[in-house]
Amino acid sequence: MKLETEVDKIKDLINHAQNIAVVGHHNPDGDCIGCCIAMSEWLESKGKTVSIFADGEISEKFFYMEKAREFNLHGDIEHFDLLIVLDLSDIERLGAWNVLPAKADRIIVIDHHVKPNFKNADVLVDMPEYASTGEIIYQLFGFLKAKITLDMATALYTSIACDTGCFLFSNTTAYTHHVVEELMQKHKIDIETINFKNFRAYDRHNIPVIAYVLRKMKFAFGGKLAIAVLPYRAVKKWNLNYESRHGLFKYATDGNGVTCSIFITELAKREFNVSLRSLGKIDVAKIAQQLNGGGHRNASGATYRGSLKQLLKILLAEFAKVID
Repeated sequence: MKLETEVDKIKDLINHAQNIAVVGHHNPDGDCIGCCIAMSEWLESKGKTVSIFADGEISEKFFYMEKAREFNLHGDIEHFDLLIVLDLSDIERLGAWNVLPAKADRIIVIDHHVKPNFKNADVLVDMPEYASTGEIIYQLFGFLKAKITLDMATALYTSIACDTGCFLFSNTTAYTHHVVEELMQKHKIDIETINFKNFRAYDRHNIPVIAYVLRKMKFAFGGKLAIAVLPYRAVKKWNLNYESRHGLFKYATDGNGVTCSIFITELAKREFNVSLRSLGKIDVAKIAQQLNGGGHRNASGATYRGSLKQLLKILLAEFAKVID
């Protein structure tokens, strides 16, 4: 459902709620964290009692937003008048917070993935034509005539920048730049800090892992497909958590001539996290769906249980269909 047709209902649900939970997906990224913070800031300005949730560790790189420290502090609350679900493509991605829908009287879901799987929502807005959920929240604030503060603008910029790869990815549109232009015209957003922390800074303790990934990288289809595998022994050796693993896929994607990449992390014996990336029109979401995963056209993922050999066989067969 499009946002325009649901604005009045969203407004009414918020107006009649006092105790509100805002939740994003597990292992939250910048879009998830940014839009949850922007929504929470606005709700609190309206006098609402707000709790924000996302299963997984909130990276310290987002602590330039004070509210990033406030996730997951109120898990003992047994009832919410309203649950607002943001940037969530599948109810299963609530992770540890899958108990929240049962605690809420009403539910609003706002997302930019294709056909989010979330039943029993009172309002479900899905707009995959937008690069980030942050763009949809910005548009919603416009319909609601919400006053956007510097903190909200910082959160929305974070959301949009992170899901467009700092405006590098092909999902970046003229509307994306229009939203950012308006945010920057009205607020002194510290884009240097935001962009450095999200796209340039790295942990020096990760250098051995980066070297390992680069050394073990393999290529297929004349160098158009890059393949990186981080086995369980490496994950265990360097005690790699989600934050330290996240972003390693860029070293596969960024090679000259590479149009697609596979980054496989063995999280446990015979359990693999699969990250797929592409440039241009190659739709890796369709490939991820073959593994019961999903995501966006140029950035998708899945969890696979079985043998690495079989996983690679499936992926290579699928990429053979789409790479010239």
